[in-house]
Amino acid sequence: MSELRVDDPRQLGSYRLTRRLGQGGQGVVYLGHSPQGAQVAIKLLHASLSGDPAVRRRFLGEVEAVRRVAAFCTAQLLDADLEGDRPYLVSEYVEGPSLREHVIAQGPRRGGSLDRLAIGTATALGAIHRAGVVHRDFKPGNVLLGLDGPRVIDFGVSRLVTTAVTVTTNQIPIGTPAYLPPERIKGEPAGPAADLWAWGLTVAYTATGRHAYTADTYQEVLARILYAKPDLGPLSGRLREIVEACLAPEPGDRPDAEEVLRWLLGQDAAAGDDVLSSGAMAALGPSGAASSDLPTDPDPTTSFRAVVRPADDTSPSNSSRAEPPRRRPRAWQLAVAAIGVAMGATGFVFWLQGAQAPGLEGTWTGSAEHFTAQRVFPVELRLGSEGGAMRWGADLHCSGRLGRTGSGMVFALDQVKGEECYPGTVRMFPTPYADQMAIKVTREGKEEVTYSGTVTRTS
Repeated sequence: MSELRVDDPRQLGSYRLTRRLGQGGQGVVYLGHSPQGAQVAIKLLHASLSGDPAVRRRFLGEVEAVRRVAAFCTAQLLDADLEGDRPYLVSEYVEGPSLREHVIAQGPRRGGSLDRLAIGTATALGAIHRAGVVHRDFKPGNVLLGLDGPRVIDFGVSRLVTTAVTVTTNQIPIGTPAYLPPERIKGEPAGPAADLWAWGLTVAYTATGRHAYTADTYQEVLARILYAKPDLGPLSGRLREIVEACLAPEPGDRPDAEEVLRWLLGQDAAAGDDVLSSGAMAALGPSGAASSDLPTDPDPTTSFRAVVRPADDTSPSNSSRAEPPRRRPRAWQLAVAAIGVAMGATGFVFWLQGAQAPGLEGTWTGSAEHFTAQRVFPVELRLGSEGGAMRWGADLHCSGRLGRTGSGMVFALDQVKGEECYPGTVRMFPTPYADQMAIKVTREGKEEVTYSGTVTRTS
């Protein structure tokens, strides 16, 4: 992050720019502030759009696809302005270093830290692919390590920029060369499998501190990607097997993101729980905790269709694609796992009992995202034995009373004051942390969740 330069804009649309976050081949990224004061990341694209209505419609379609990506370990696209010669994209601001910066400064990751990073990024790719979007430029620099775990950024941006640049300059950016899969080097189209190739290289980089196809020049790197085997160094065990599967030369031989996530979590393909919800929780979990020990959200915000391969896809089916080889667990490993699961389940039961009144009493503060308005705003709850009060919105201008219902963790929100503030129902759910809760708010008369977020007990 650095100060704005003399030639940097100070305002883009309704957003005020305050700092420079970085610069890449696609554009310059700024720290900005919305009219309500929320921090956002704004990418000012290098290329302007053509006046061709067909090109503009295609660009708008790409933007809407990116907006549909669910908020599982991703930084969501909040706004876009494509008019004039300065098109820009607005996304959530994630405070934290990139994975690349972290590895350079702190060295490779090991153990549970590496596992959670692998799970979080696979979860993000699963959410991106479910929306019909391909990242196209997945790499350690596009993974930010926020306070709430890894967050993948810039998904779909390469495709958006391609639409603009193809018309204006006849040049097509193809992503970061070192993370290109063989099919892209050969000039073939990139599908979701290309992102899994880049995911495998990113996990290997995180574990070893170097690129798996390292060489002195980009040309040599590309040659090694095409003709050599990856050097995965000390990466071992099941994670190494999964990475090797993702680095298969043929895209049809690679697993998809949700397969990878199930392998990482040890889930069966027929498991009833949504794998992205499980992955998002496991990415936040304490080191060494099994995913089955983590509380699940009984009221997901949205249901998504699974990605279905096109009819003309000749790649092997999921059933014919071999899983990474599994080693038979030893008796002592089974015993330790059983003890861990029992301790985790017992601890969660005691925690959940403590979460009932008066366990929720106190002041909880945090933030929430409004899904239709695409806004992030602060939230404050003050809870007592019988209920309490809630404030939310820009500058906490909305207020209302919280009345506890029979379940103990569901509250009726009424006596609401403030402009564009509405009564409804507030539900609280446990997270892996004792003093943090997830909240979901449903507006009165509606069935779908209106906004959700997390709050932490501050007093």
